[in-house]
Amino acid sequence: MAVLAATALPRLATSCPSLRFHDVDAIGWNAFLARTPGGSYQQTSLWGLAKLTVGYRVQRFALDDGNAIVGGAQLLIRPLPLGGSVAYVPLGPVLGPSSHELVENLVARIHVIAEQQKITYLAVQAPRGQEALTAKLQSLGFSSSLVDVAPNASVLLDLSQDLDILLSNMHKTTRYDIRAAQRKGITVRQGSQDDLEILRRLLLSTAKRQQFRTLNEKYLSQVWRLFSLGQHIKMFVAEFDSQPVAAVVVMAFGDTATYWKGGWSGQHGNRYPNEVLQWTAIQWAKAQGYRYYDFGGIPRALAKAVLAGESVRKQGNYNVGFYKLGFGGQVELFPQALGYVYHPVLRRIWSAVSKSSRLPRIKHFLNKVR
Repeated sequence: MAVLAATALPRLATSCPSLRFHDVDAIGWNAFLARTPGGSYQQTSLWGLAKLTVGYRVQRFALDDGNAIVGGAQLLIRPLPLGGSVAYVPLGPVLGPSSHELVENLVARIHVIAEQQKITYLAVQAPRGQEALTAKLQSLGFSSSLVDVAPNASVLLDLSQDLDILLSNMHKTTRYDIRAAQRKGITVRQGSQDDLEILRRLLLSTAKRQQFRTLNEKYLSQVWRLFSLGQHIKMFVAEFDSQPVAAVVVMAFGDTATYWKGGWSGQHGNRYPNEVLQWTAIQWAKAQGYRYYDFGGIPRALAKAVLAGESVRKQGNYNVGFYKLGFGGQVELFPQALGYVYHPVLRRIWSAVSKSSRLPRIKHFLNKVR
């Protein structure tokens, strides 16, 4: 297999002789992520273990300066039916505050792993706020990715603000809906492992209405089991007359609580169970000391239109995005996913595809398949 980068680990571009690459244990890696800006649950060993359930292999490495980890990445690798594999690095590589000069070394290490694992295509998406890392990756031969690795736009709430201010910053309709839900008999409780079947049914109902595939039952159970060990996952269930109507799951890691999944039965929409669920999750995240609440992504086109002050119609794929915008957070654009094609034949095909006017349609199709 042809690889575009060096196949031997290069000498580190630094005057510090103590820097070294090594396999890193789960505890050390997760601790590094938790204290490092941009560290996400999607780079944790827990996420890697969960992905084993659905057929991925996991390869993780760290760069150590002799005292502590200063950078690294976790690759999720999926074998292909006819040989070879594809891989992605969600919200990585992760770098310490003063380690950006080591990007070339980290990428070279990824290329070595790609050759060892027979990877034909690699997708990488840098963490939030790491546009400089994205630019560096492009200078090293990465180009626009075939698929999205993680949300590349979202709405964030700054939880350092008082709850009254958070409420006042919401759209008046959202604020009304939250209060109306409480008047109309919607109650919210924290969920537990015993509620996973309820969550799965609500997710299936939502998936059927919106025509997308939902989570594998075994995978959902594994995610809950792993992340609940460190209190990194929380479920909230909305009920009417003691019957579950909707549920949300929040991932909490580092300084951010992120809305991960939500399901709704489709009933009692006029009682606004989804709005009060999000408000309950926001209050919980603030009480736990998290700095940000991330609504888990909105369409990038919608985010760009909002930031540009353009008028956008509430329709189609934007409906959920408008729902999230109603909570009054800051719209942010995140680094977009980049790809690296290792196989020479596929590289020639991608070179032609990337110049096609049909590229947006192709990416939309591949993301739906994914």
